[in-house]
Amino acid sequence: MNTHKDIERLSSQAERHRRCFFPESNAARKAVYVRLRHGELVRPHRNVYARADYWSTIDIAERSRHVIRTLAEQFPHRIFAGLSAATILHLEHGWHLHAGDPVFIASNGSEKLPSYRKLHRVYMRDPEVREVRYRQRGDGTVGAHLACVDDDTEPETIGSVRITSPARTLVDCGLRYEFADALPMFDSALRRGLVRTEDVLAICDRMRVDCGPVMRALHYADPASENGGESWCRAVVIEGGFVAPELQREFVDPEDDASCSRVDFLWRLPGGGIVVLEYDGMRKYVDPAMAKGRDIRQVVLDERAREEMLRRAGVTAVLRTDHDEVRRRHPLYRKLEEAGVPKSGVKLLYG
Repeated sequence: MNTHKDIERLSSQAERHRRCFFPESNAARKAVYVRLRHGELVRPHRNVYARADYWSTIDIAERSRHVIRTLAEQFPHRIFAGLSAATILHLEHGWHLHAGDPVFIASNGSEKLPSYRKLHRVYMRDPEVREVRYRQRGDGTVGAHLACVDDDTEPETIGSVRITSPARTLVDCGLRYEFADALPMFDSALRRGLVRTEDVLAICDRMRVDCGPVMRALHYADPASENGGESWCRAVVIEGGFVAPELQREFVDPEDDASCSRVDFLWRLPGGGIVVLEYDGMRKYVDPAMAKGRDIRQVVLDERAREEMLRRAGVTAVLRTDHDEVRRRHPLYRKLEEAGVPKSGVKLLYG
């Protein structure tokens, strides 16, 4: 199919700015429809388009950010909330939450907004608003900065997105999603210093809804969690009624003071034993960056040597789990029970 100058210009600029594009004339709109029918373009949201080959190269969360940045350009005063705000903030979360390509916006219930199945309103009055501003770096990449809306000292930008404050975003996500889905967001927000516990509590105090789920997530949130996978695993462990583990504890090899290792999760048993749980993503076996040039056999041997060092340092049991076991839950719970990991006496409801 012949190229269309307007579409080429719009799509190329959009990709440089890490967003989608929308046609600006009737002629461009007609050309977009033709290319959409032929599979050259995709339409992830109403009046939001991207080249199909480019779209296939970005992950689910980044696709959502592309859509939100485009909608922010179309509707500059729109305030994005909930999962959309969390995604713009790069808070850790499971990509399954993006099923159906939802976009969440703040609404006070008074404005007349068009109905659209992918657009979800989060009702609130006078929320605290922040603005994520984007600028092109010298190397062509796009940088982001979180600012107050009335801060006009920012250098030239290529776009901005208005979102609810990080604290309000956590409250809305904590109320909407299950504990295991919300905890990674809380952990990552605390780890990056985006929010303080008292900020979240202050918002809950002003709301006329039961913020119990938010309080639960806030109680268990821990900035020591290194990534969303570990946060999710910990949440599933807690939901199973087990005592919350210590995170990222370091052990020193008694035979070599220069050799030390941190573990993902740790429990100290009443009888004096120490149980360690490691959350293994398959990336360490297949991703060259994670393997650091080692083949699979060497990675496995290194893991065994590490386990031996942990045992010399006083660990009595080293357990391993992965995404599939955590998703299924009961295989993980059985391992923890057999190792004697204590129960808290409280089992959270899930699913």
